[in-house]
Amino acid sequence: MKKRITIPIVLLILFTLSGCGNLGTAVVLWPSDDSRWKPGDLLTVKDESFLRNTYIVNLPEKRRLKEEIDQWRLKLFRKEKDAVNFASAMGEWQFVYGECLYQGLPMRSEPSNTSSRIFRFRKGDFIKVLGREPGPVPVGNLEGYWYHVIAEGGIEGYVFDYYLKVMRIKDGETIVLNARSTDDPVLDNILADAWRPSMFTDMINDSQIDLALFKPEYGLFPDREEQTLTLRLPESSIVQTWTEIVPAGPKRYDFLGTSFRITVNSEYFISVQYNADGKEHFEAFVRFGRSIPDIIAGEQNRREAVLEHLLEIGPVFGSRAYGELAFYEDGSFTWSGKSSLISRGIISSSAGNKGLIKFNYFKSPEISGAHEGVLNLRFDNGETVQFLYAFEDDGLRLLYVPENVIQDRRVKTDQFIDPVRLFFKPLDGVVLPER
Repeated sequence: MKKRITIPIVLLILFTLSGCGNLGTAVVLWPSDDSRWKPGDLLTVKDESFLRNTYIVNLPEKRRLKEEIDQWRLKLFRKEKDAVNFASAMGEWQFVYGECLYQGLPMRSEPSNTSSRIFRFRKGDFIKVLGREPGPVPVGNLEGYWYHVIAEGGIEGYVFDYYLKVMRIKDGETIVLNARSTDDPVLDNILADAWRPSMFTDMINDSQIDLALFKPEYGLFPDREEQTLTLRLPESSIVQTWTEIVPAGPKRYDFLGTSFRITVNSEYFISVQYNADGKEHFEAFVRFGRSIPDIIAGEQNRREAVLEHLLEIGPVFGSRAYGELAFYEDGSFTWSGKSSLISRGIISSSAGNKGLIKFNYFKSPEISGAHEGVLNLRFDNGETVQFLYAFEDDGLRLLYVPENVIQDRRVKTDQFIDPVRLFFKPLDGVVLPER
């Protein structure tokens, strides 16, 4: 039990007791660490000090010697029989204490979660237990007992024991009375492995792996040995160390010492609440058995297959209205004779004729199957232009996509008031232009 700061014992030598009466009989509630008394002892109170908030009591078998004790450590009764009854009622709780396991644990005026809060404990505070209400009883999503307690300093009330370690401390031996099983498979599931952003599952289900977001370093990574939670997302990266994990409800846990609260929705899905940059965030994470590198490799292979198909049926395409478009094995392109696009304001005259092919945009599920995907062309000056594309027997069909219908790299619609449709035919026997 932790060391407390106590008021030194003052021995008062009285040379005469004539004319002095008693204030009553007191029961020792919580003696100081160096006290001669134990909880439940009965003391005769001779006087009190209003200045020091103490009682002056007789020493056993030394009536001429008195001791001064903090008033809050005793409970005074005017009638001795009331003190005897109270001490008897302490019974099994005579040597029982509690240790607060949660910062801000409330003491309430009555054994009810709706009663007024009269005190808040700090994590590690000790409490003297005076008794326990019948139970166990539910409080919110938790179940436990209400304990009648006194805090150091004398505040008396009730504490729900879910975040309270209740112990009998006697003759140097400590026995925990409300020990709960440490076997928690739900918590073990949280700490067992990495969790990935739920957007990973969405990408997989939609077959739209955005390699700018689908990365091995993104996720929630618990480390049980180091007691750290590492969270990395495209716009945030934090590492916090917990001191203890405590239940905050069914399948919900607070990681003390951090801002994290994790709720387990299923074996494969969790909701995470945390603070970063002065704001509260809520994120969903999933666990799946497939290898992240394998999924990334599969998406890279898909993109390479599209390029290979362009090279196979081309690699040089021509359009009477939109010039000559050529694709190269290294993922670059050249496009000449595109004045029609310049006149319509789709690209500028300074875009140049060269750039890189990207497959990092996707079509929304709402778009019909008439399009196979999105082709993103990035010119050397930084301008980009996106097209929905489809391969046809006699060529390559493109539909220009304005920026205002693209959200989160997804093309939301293919219905436009003034659509710009481009059709290119392969130019057989044409040598690839030099870049």
